[in-house]
Amino acid sequence: MTWPAVVLEALSQVPAEDRVTDLISSKPTLPDWSTYAAVAFGGLAGAAFAARRGFDVIGVLGLAIAQGMGGLLLASILLQTGTPEVLVDGRYLLLVTLAGLVGFFFAGLIARAVQSFVLLDALSLGLLCAVGTNLALRSGLGNVPAVFIGVMTAVGGLILRDILAGRAPEVLRPGIFIAFAALIGASLFVVLVDVGATRAFAQFATLIVVTALRFLSVRFHWATHEARDFSDRVWRVWGRDK
Repeated sequence: MTWPAVVLEALSQVPAEDRVTDLISSKPTLPDWSTYAAVAFGGLAGAAFAARRGFDVIGVLGLAIAQGMGGLLLASILLQTGTPEVLVDGRYLLLVTLAGLVGFFFAGLIARAVQSFVLLDALSLGLLCAVGTNLALRSGLGNVPAVFIGVMTAVGGLILRDILAGRAPEVLRPGIFIAFAALIGASLFVVLVDVGATRAFAQFATLIVVTALRFLSVRFHWATHEARDFSDRVWRVWGRDK
């Protein structure tokens, strides 16, 4: 028996669902530290947000968990990958708990370090954007759905944090680049992967671009704007043409 026949016979004895699982798990992945770093930075940013607004220890821990893990929980729900990895692996909860305690006990230092808060937020946004986009690509989604998952992973924790804090989500209001930066980052990730770049390089490039956009938007006051109504202009032009 030739070796191709042996291989085919062996594969035929493996259940179909196992073959699909093996196929997905064999696809290129990001370094293991990526997701842990994303959760840690997000947790610190959430803790800093809560501490600067006078939340108690439960509030600080709650918002740290919301921002650190919310995006990955949302990605798992959208991708239907079973129990979210951030709940299976206890190290994620440990990381955000430690971040919450740091935010609670060093509230004064964090309140004065505004640029540090922006840096934490930017790093979390960039890392989560890359992690979410990569998860979508590994699940077999196309480029456009992968960009959507990447953006939702990046901003999902921010939305949950703001809802728990009792305010309209900052992501959905006019202001400095947040979701827009994540959109550019996720798009860059899929383009780089399409042209043959390694996942690690795509992640690094995404992190740099998203972080730079966040910092530049704060430094130069780049911002999205509220909706503009052009109805009157359109009606005037239409009426003139008639």
